[in-house]
Amino acid sequence: MFRDMRRKKLRNRVLYLAIAAIVLVFGLWINFYENKKVPDEDAVKTIEADTQEQSGDIKETAEKETGKGTDTEEVPETYLIKEVDGVVKVFLCDSEDNKELYLITSIPYDLLSESDQQMFSDGVELETEDDLGAFLQNFDS
Repeated sequence: MFRDMRRKKLRNRVLYLAIAAIVLVFGLWINFYENKKVPDEDAVKTIEADTQEQSGDIKETAEKETGKGTDTEEVPETYLIKEVDGVVKVFLCDSEDNKELYLITSIPYDLLSESDQQMFSDGVELETEDDLGAFLQNFDS
């Protein structure tokens, strides 16, 4: 009787180990296969940059050949980071000083130092979205 119980326990352990090994191998195979299908992000960015560069070259060439260009100068939009009602918000500002809410941040305004609170009360202007991301990353918790 005890011999049968030992055999069942041993058989169950071997069965569970075999199932665990199969699941592990399957998971590794799926992850390896998934990684092969996903393109490299740097390669995608490079391809996009090349495509934009080529389209810009074509546009410049067409403008030179036709002698036509744009007479209006495009003014870049800026980002204004300011504290409003105890919340740090990001506004998108255009050339006519029109402000449009762009982002509500998760920056804990009450926990900032006095100098940082003063800086956000006065407002911080940034030119590019990359600068905005880098700036907010320093304060976001």
